[in-house]
Amino acid sequence: MNPQSFMTANYVARQLQFNMTEGWDQGERATSDYYRPRQTFPERFGELLAKVRAMGFSALDLWTAHLNWSWATPEHITTAVRLLAEQKLQVVSLAGYFGSTVQEFEKACQLAAAVKTSVLGGSTAALEVDRPAVVELLKKYALKLALENHPEKSAGEMLQKIGDGAGGVIGTAVDTGWYATQGCDAVRAIKELSRHIFLVHLKDVLAPGAHETCRYGRGCVPIGACVRALQAQGYQGGCSVEHEPEHFDPTADCQANLAMLRNWLNVADGSATVGKRLGVGIIGCGNIAVPYAQNLLMSPRIALIAAADKEPDRAKTYAAKFGCKPCRSTRALLADPTIELVVNLTIHHAHKKVTTQCLTAGKHVHSEKPLALKYRDAQKLVALAAAKNVRLGCSPFTFMGEAQQTAWKLIRQGRLGTVRVAYAEVNWGRIEFWHPNPAPFYEVGALFDVGVYPLTVLTTIFGPARRVAAYGKVLYPDRQTKDGTAFHIDTPDFVTATVELANGTLVRLTTNFYVTGRSKQTGIEFHGDRGSLYLSSWCDFNATVEFAEFGQSYSPVTLVKEPYPGIDWGRAVSDMAEAMAQGRAHRATGEQAAHVVEILGAAAKSLKSHKPVAVTSNFTPPVPMDWAV
Repeated sequence: MNPQSFMTANYVARQLQFNMTEGWDQGERATSDYYRPRQTFPERFGELLAKVRAMGFSALDLWTAHLNWSWATPEHITTAVRLLAEQKLQVVSLAGYFGSTVQEFEKACQLAAAVKTSVLGGSTAALEVDRPAVVELLKKYALKLALENHPEKSAGEMLQKIGDGAGGVIGTAVDTGWYATQGCDAVRAIKELSRHIFLVHLKDVLAPGAHETCRYGRGCVPIGACVRALQAQGYQGGCSVEHEPEHFDPTADCQANLAMLRNWLNVADGSATVGKRLGVGIIGCGNIAVPYAQNLLMSPRIALIAAADKEPDRAKTYAAKFGCKPCRSTRALLADPTIELVVNLTIHHAHKKVTTQCLTAGKHVHSEKPLALKYRDAQKLVALAAAKNVRLGCSPFTFMGEAQQTAWKLIRQGRLGTVRVAYAEVNWGRIEFWHPNPAPFYEVGALFDVGVYPLTVLTTIFGPARRVAAYGKVLYPDRQTKDGTAFHIDTPDFVTATVELANGTLVRLTTNFYVTGRSKQTGIEFHGDRGSLYLSSWCDFNATVEFAEFGQSYSPVTLVKEPYPGIDWGRAVSDMAEAMAQGRAHRATGEQAAHVVEILGAAAKSLKSHKPVAVTSNFTPPVPMDWAV
């Protein structure tokens, strides 16, 4: 498999506390000044390498600001080689600028040889001064010069600079992000440069024109398609994870990028076989499909095989971004025998139809919420999955988060005593402010779209509901989309419901598409005989958890595990894949999702009748996560 390396220039802004206000040179100077002193070099360089190793990398591209040929003494170099060996880190390339003269270039060559790399990835003015001498030095030190595409704007310009390649010692380091910044198709550049590629810096940027790097999948570079193009032409060189933000720490993004890259490489080299990775297809390539793919690609149990959408071009763009194949229809995706599980990310009204198609085709399914819009339809889906002997899962799965599991554990341990009341707040703001297509959300209403989150958390902890009384109305009927198109809503954008659970707990649920999420009323409060518990969010895995004995002030609670920041959208699907391998039940079940749909339906009936409505279904509650038992 291709080496996957961490570009240490990702930390260009680190010594400036990620507040780089004067451009690249400022960060390079600050970094070089920090690492240059011999007395502190062992500690500082060692800390950098340990951090790279802790992220999961076994290789790096060593940026010359961290160890520069212009100031590195024999002591610096000996120390660096020792520390690299201690951390078992391979140097894939020496990266940066290699001087203006032949003499300076030779110093860079000597440094590269000392740290045991065969590639210089960057640039040197010496190539224009005396190309034959540069070539001789490359051959002398058994090195290759991989010219990075700065400032070249196209593969054609780079090919001109490479020339005849000097017998295979001069080629290119493809920076996918810089090609995209210049408006050049990075996949096409890879194909055109082909045999001249010595190194690839896999970088995503938010948009052409501005070099704002980002996590894979958030920007405009189809990194997955770049990897597929490299594999198709038999590329065996290094794949560098590159991401150099000026104003935030890229560590978490780089860890995620490494996981995605390994997944793509595993799929491409054939190691994603039955028994190792579960073949997954995605239907519906809208907004939510992006974080789903990002998180699914981080799972060692998942191979993302294909994607389909009612708009084939959208599926094509999405598939290129995430390294899977596009399908022109749901039927085509379901015909693929390598796809065992389908993630249904279509709009609310399509959930029932698409899930039915998938189950009928013998595929396991994880559906976005709600499972269906009517309880009888949800029941039919659960029955169909059982009849087909396949698994059915459904969002929300946020009860699987670290904060939510922490709250549940405290309740199980009896810290609150008997919990008699829970207040759940869902102030979800105005969808039209952030979503390009808000209409489907308003058609189903806040109760069905986001009320499902706290209801799923609460029924996970306390079990099924038995009666619902609800009130709601349309607060803000006439709205405007982001592009200025007016639209009208008729489904209540505000609903409050009282839900009586079978164990006696009484829940007050408020949902709306009007009040911003920054309201002081957020999350879930649990109130018991002995104390109260506050969970600041029913969806974010890194939410705050606080406990107070009765009549006392709240104090923070340490989470049972270091939390995922935000929501890990792949957690339920990964849990299903693991459950299938282990022969156990998965946690986010269709059975519980159907029960939640019955609660929602009962609330909708109560809105019209102004009377309480009974809930009769049951489900087997999920077990806690292994790390939260």
